[in-house]
Amino acid sequence: MKKDDFLKICRSAAKSQLSDSEENFLGSIGEAIEGAFKNDQVERNKQLSEIVEGKLGVFEGSETVAGVIRALATKVDDVENKFKRNLNEQEKSVLRKALEAKKEEILKIARHQSTSPWQIEFKLKRAASALMTTATVVTGATAINNDNVFDDMEIEVIRYPKNFIIDAIASRLVSIVPQFWKWKEQETAGVGVPTAVSEGSEKPLVDKKFVWKSSERKKYAGRIEFTEEVEMDFQQLSLDIINMFEEDVLRAYNAGVLADILAWAPSYAGTALDLTITKPTVMNVVNAGKLQLSNYNYAADTLVINPSDYASTQNMQNVNGDPIFIPDAVLFPGLRLFVTNKIDAGTILLGEGSIIKEQHSNYIVRQGVYGNQFIENEKTIVGEIFSNLKLTTESKKGWVKLDVATVLGSLKKLQN
Repeated sequence: MKKDDFLKICRSAAKSQLSDSEENFLGSIGEAIEGAFKNDQVERNKQLSEIVEGKLGVFEGSETVAGVIRALATKVDDVENKFKRNLNEQEKSVLRKALEAKKEEILKIARHQSTSPWQIEFKLKRAASALMTTATVVTGATAINNDNVFDDMEIEVIRYPKNFIIDAIASRLVSIVPQFWKWKEQETAGVGVPTAVSEGSEKPLVDKKFVWKSSERKKYAGRIEFTEEVEMDFQQLSLDIINMFEEDVLRAYNAGVLADILAWAPSYAGTALDLTITKPTVMNVVNAGKLQLSNYNYAADTLVINPSDYASTQNMQNVNGDPIFIPDAVLFPGLRLFVTNKIDAGTILLGEGSIIKEQHSNYIVRQGVYGNQFIENEKTIVGEIFSNLKLTTESKKGWVKLDVATVLGSLKKLQN
């Protein structure tokens, strides 16, 4: 057999065009075969054996070339079957880095410059250490041996009270929340007041005093961590969780602002309604608070109350035990009502909303990785909102914190 004939056979059997290195490799085998066929049978067989051993190596025992090739083909098929799943971008990146590290060795072997064995170690860690794994996000699942199953995609979540910041106080969205909010605040009523004076008399000196005050920005934030498997297997649930997380941050912001207002607002100091009501109720407590604000020239328009205190205003009876229903518009006229568990039972907050100023940022969400999360297929989402709350000293008279039990005692008419 001639070299050219051997190459023709190889080219016709090849599924794609042979490269230059493959042509050279097969050509060297063809030359050796061509030389071997010029000798007698014994010498020819000996030379062919040497060709096979020189080009392909020595096989152990009684293995044939065909047998070895078939075994290799079987192993290749097994590997292909195991890797039917497409690699994701992270896995492709790791594989590319592994191949880059072995680039020189691979090129040397392809150019027949080296016969040293080589291997690539390619590891992927699929286990996750984050809180949100498929086992913790969805629990209680069991195998159902029945095809008649309906998957209800609506999820049931924990209920929380509505936020009140936007509707209750003078709040506005800004692009950048200032770290410090400074303002001039009148310290006292001043010295001297204008009055009627006779001709030629001295006019009273009126002196006003102001002082600088400031508030500092706060940040309300949190984070969630989840695995890549959760994002792939529960795509819609992942989106719902991210939305719920956003609401968690906003609720923390709402609760923080409310807590600051509660700490700032003064307590009930007494009004003309004290000791005038035979059987005072929560409605009378609210009216007493409104009167206190009026005494300082403020008008209450916002009421924050615990559900249990609110329920007491809805369950009234007459002297015969018959239920009495009074609409909120009649019970609390002119007031925006906020019923929330963020205020303790037995405490009511009442005030004029416009005198409290607040600036806040958009809800900010960021996604990234830290530590070993990249190689552990985990992600972190951070959510935050910035807020600066202006609570002035003088205008705190426009709000009042009512301890229901204490005010009821102050209002109750003494028995003779």
